[in-house]
Amino acid sequence: MFAKFAFLLFFIIAEIALGIYSLAMSESLMAKFLFFLLSAIIVCALVMKLSNHLLPDDDRREKNLKRKTE
Repeated sequence: MFAKFAFLLFFIIAEIALGIYSLAMSESLMAKFLFFLLSAIIVCALVMKLSNHLLPDDDRREKNLKRKTE
């Protein structure tokens, strides 16, 4: 749990740092690409987390396992 939070926090800090660097210091394409890449990873993680909370669990696998053992 703590490792997931630290990992996400690291990405958010890196995104903020790259955003500031891209806007203030330089207009390099590499900084913009890294900023976009980190943004996409964070959005993907949030969408997956939200979908895990909103969508019901898939219990078909459990039913198939019960049928095979019976």
